[in-house]
Amino acid sequence: MAVFRPEPDYLEAQIRSIADQTHAPHRVIAVIADTCSDALVSEMLTAARVPFCLVPSDVTMDAVRAFEAGLSETLRLIAAEGMDDDAALIALCDQDDIWHPDRLEKGVAALAASGADLVHSDARLVGPDGKTVLQNSMFGFERRKRNPGLRGLLYRNNITGMTVLMRPRLVRLALPFPSQSGVHFYHDLWLGLLATATGGVHLIDAPLVDYRQHDRNVMGAIDRRQPTRARLKCPDAMWLRKEATAYALARYLGQSTYNRLCDAVADGRLKHGEAKPAPLHPYLRRMRGMGAHLVDSGLLAVQGHTGLARIAAGFAVVSAGRTVWTLREAFGPGLNTSINEFDTRLFSLSPGMSPKPPNAGQKRDGPPIKHEAIIDLRKEPRFVPEFTAAHPTLNILVPTLNPTEIFAGIATALDIGIGLAARGYHVRFIATDLPLSSPGTSRSFVLGRLGKSHDMQATAERISLQCGVQSKTLPLNPQDMFMATAWWSAHVAEKLIRRHTMTQSRFLYLIQDYEPHFYAWGPEFADAMTSYDFDFEPVFNTTLLRDWFADQGFGFASKDALAFHPSIDLDRYSHVARAAPGDAPRRLALYGRPDVPRNMYATAIEALARFVVQEGLGPDDIDVVSIGQLHCDVTLPGGIMLKSLGKLAWEEYPDYLGTVDLGLSLMYSPHPSHPPLEMAAAGVRVVTNGFGPKDLSRLSPAILSVPATAPDLADALSASWRAAPVTQPDRDIDLRALGSHPEDMIDSLANRLASHLPRT
Repeated sequence: MAVFRPEPDYLEAQIRSIADQTHAPHRVIAVIADTCSDALVSEMLTAARVPFCLVPSDVTMDAVRAFEAGLSETLRLIAAEGMDDDAALIALCDQDDIWHPDRLEKGVAALAASGADLVHSDARLVGPDGKTVLQNSMFGFERRKRNPGLRGLLYRNNITGMTVLMRPRLVRLALPFPSQSGVHFYHDLWLGLLATATGGVHLIDAPLVDYRQHDRNVMGAIDRRQPTRARLKCPDAMWLRKEATAYALARYLGQSTYNRLCDAVADGRLKHGEAKPAPLHPYLRRMRGMGAHLVDSGLLAVQGHTGLARIAAGFAVVSAGRTVWTLREAFGPGLNTSINEFDTRLFSLSPGMSPKPPNAGQKRDGPPIKHEAIIDLRKEPRFVPEFTAAHPTLNILVPTLNPTEIFAGIATALDIGIGLAARGYHVRFIATDLPLSSPGTSRSFVLGRLGKSHDMQATAERISLQCGVQSKTLPLNPQDMFMATAWWSAHVAEKLIRRHTMTQSRFLYLIQDYEPHFYAWGPEFADAMTSYDFDFEPVFNTTLLRDWFADQGFGFASKDALAFHPSIDLDRYSHVARAAPGDAPRRLALYGRPDVPRNMYATAIEALARFVVQEGLGPDDIDVVSIGQLHCDVTLPGGIMLKSLGKLAWEEYPDYLGTVDLGLSLMYSPHPSHPPLEMAAAGVRVVTNGFGPKDLSRLSPAILSVPATAPDLADALSASWRAAPVTQPDRDIDLRALGSHPEDMIDSLANRLASHLPRT
């Protein structure tokens, strides 16, 4: 059972229904996913006389990671108590539903009779009171296919986690769950895929759980009783993006399932021939797969599952588009460019220049190009305000609200908006660049960032999410304010205010870097510079950035302008246990992102090469890794190989830094990046670069800040290599030198907004 900010009455009813099961014995493994409900859960389970084990957590977890933690603990307990797979079964449970008394008894019997590895059942939909029956069958309500097969599960999952009962061998195969950024798929689908491909899945065609529908459901039931009618609409880019999002997840899970099965066969967990992955082939082939989806679409339509048929047809379109795009890139402009580059080099040998093309000097043939394809449309609002909203609201303009596309800068904007909502302001997040792939997933992601101190229900009611890309109009209020989070959204805010004569003539501008420096001199550089001429109130991410703007002569960067320090939970790193010194090579970690120029990847590689030569190091002395972005491994002098690990999982990152001795993290910008601070807090001696007023060495002796040149960086690495290990006091970093605590800054911002927007 995963527990996250439960409604006490709902949780009590769920626990009581577990205690009333006709099958015994049983034990509850409760994962405290919100970090704080342990006392409540313990009290209720004790009162119900249900044996239990609590799985605590130091950080909040979403449902998928909570169930993963709970299943891992369950396997540990089974092994510790010497139980075999025939003596233990595992059921999944939500915190707010109601089990029928025979839920476990019938599940155990079905597992024994079917020989399957997983059984699941139908469910009855009930209202918030737990008594009012809304629908007698979730399968009927959602028109679920009873036996979809392996490929059919990837069109639409028909397994509801809180009805599942399974064998431990399936859980061993399923752990760890595939990585994902945010929540794009749930544990029940992953378990169902592996069970279908191996030991089988059995459906108990009767409701064994009452599924409580209320306003805080993570996933609510969806009424699909009316067949989907085909809508004659010409596919456009937005439609294709939506279909591609669903296909991408299916392809990812299809390949992850196949890879897991191959690994299990290789290590002996599965016998040859035990796994049956053939239905996954359309997701495994490099260039084919469209045909299988088209056949599926036709069969599903004949069977009356028109909604599933539409999904399969969409997969066929995306699969075909993938093939067309690949061929176009291979044989289209990319091929011509490569040939032309070779010929240019060839002719440079003799006669020293390329031959002139025919009709030199005349314009190129081809149709005229639309002006929209040339100008930067990010600067233009894609929606028109409809002044129908009841409350004046702060509109925070962000490029995207899709969890997989949210980086640290957008997350900071989300946290500021959430903080203002918790302080009584209505906040509307508007995606300006990319459409919302799944509004429900985006909203869950945003609300998942609510802190313990916030009144979740009241705060959630003040927060709304809108797509400013697909929606032609958005409901605003004439007294709304805007917050820009990038230079192009500053242009959007400026145009909305001027074109529609909004009451609030100024907007807030969250400035997190000097963005003109992201570009060469040209249109984007000029547009970014222009954004600093608008009428706005700045909010700076660190005093370092504010002071750098002031040094460049920007009048808005005054000492009373709000500035906050990076929102980094350094406690996650400062208490990490350090690996004991031994005979193994010491480890150096580079924050390597070749595609981000300001991280100076080439300079870092040059500095590393100089450093290993200066110190005469070889593979027995040092292990060099790169984290941040996956790239090709790099050979260094002395036979040393820099191995690229890519982006590490957020949960694993602190412990990994505990195994690192030396770090190199560069950022050619006035804004301090997070990795040097995280590394130093974890006890890593880290080398970074200065920029203007930025000198991170003032924060900790574990940080050495030098000019951003390869010789200086190499010398700093040598000095760090010879230095003593970082002491615990040096790991305790006070970020207040970089600005106010984010919560204090939000308090100040809330007070400033009081004269412009009402609080509720």
